[in-house]
Amino acid sequence: MAGVAGRAPPAGRDPARGRPRPRAGGLFALGVRFSTAARARWVAAVATIAVCAGVVTLMLALASLLERLREDPGTIGKRYQIAVALDPWLVNEAERLPGVAAVGERYSVDAADSFRLGEPVRLIAYPGDHTEFEAPPLAEGRRIRAPGEIEVGVGLADALGLRPGSVLAAQMSEAEEVRFRVVGIVRALEHDGRIGWVRPDRLLAADPGLRPQVVVRVSAGADPADVTRRLVDLGANVGRVGAAQTDNAAFLAVLAAVLRGVGFAVGLVCLYALVQALTVTARERRGAVAVLRASGADAPTVGLVLAGAAVAVAIPAAVAGVLLELFALGPLVARLAAGFASLPLAPTAGQIALVVGGLLVLAVLATAVVARRVLREPIIAGLREE
Repeated sequence: MAGVAGRAPPAGRDPARGRPRPRAGGLFALGVRFSTAARARWVAAVATIAVCAGVVTLMLALASLLERLREDPGTIGKRYQIAVALDPWLVNEAERLPGVAAVGERYSVDAADSFRLGEPVRLIAYPGDHTEFEAPPLAEGRRIRAPGEIEVGVGLADALGLRPGSVLAAQMSEAEEVRFRVVGIVRALEHDGRIGWVRPDRLLAADPGLRPQVVVRVSAGADPADVTRRLVDLGANVGRVGAAQTDNAAFLAVLAAVLRGVGFAVGLVCLYALVQALTVTARERRGAVAVLRASGADAPTVGLVLAGAAVAVAIPAAVAGVLLELFALGPLVARLAAGFASLPLAPTAGQIALVVGGLLVLAVLATAVVARRVLREPIIAGLREE
């Protein structure tokens, strides 16, 4: 008898009443069926939340892009990681340092257009192929091949009405003027796009005292910090490699924070939409929920049913939102900026996981809010409708 008295109740039965206990998977699936039964309303809820999720994903991608524009020179076409002031006779030794892929001489001159002296022009020159160190995306025309040619940024081309075949006359200091024929237009963000890439021959002829900055491209897999220490030991003075910045370098960081704040606000809209959709579902299935409660369903059981209804909306909306950003919102925003720069706006795997996980968390919060309302209602009120 003692063995009989101590025996556990059969699996799947309520130990207190001996009644069959609903399986968790069945309760969750029941909630999913509750949510998807009214197809038109379910599609409308998924579409609304998907748009919100797509906007949140876009905001996160834009914020990350702004941070990369502020910190990563590679985002604007620079392929070198280190800029130094180095004596000319040490350049060959710098090229032989471990981790160094290439060393180049970069000339930079601030000038003005000869016909519109109020229009600033920054000329960047490399003795050889500048794309080894700087390769802004080509929007029109071709790369330079001769000393008398120039690639200009879209900002400069728009300001001066330049096209391939036009002549750019740049006024340097001491009334020296240099002229170049435009052969290409590139998407450049640096210096507001009012920049041009040339060979240094004519710049040096106009100003023989011009001195270059030495730029270093680090080998793949090498640590830039280690290379920097070796260059300092060699006698170099290391300078900062600039990325795309406004005059106030903190502006892009503030703007990135604002975009994340907008994403958070849109996330609250997602929560409100989920609560409303779940409330309507619970109201429509009020009688069925009341029957469950009358059969002994406790708060976790009712919550599991409502969680199934919430997740049935949240998961499709999350997937649709990410796809919306990848194939519609991101390309659209990138296309709007394509005249000035090439801005990839594809979200990272971490950002996608954050959006999907965030929607699941919002589904849990919506479930808690609606379940609390449902459990406050007298069971008899729902049974009357049933």
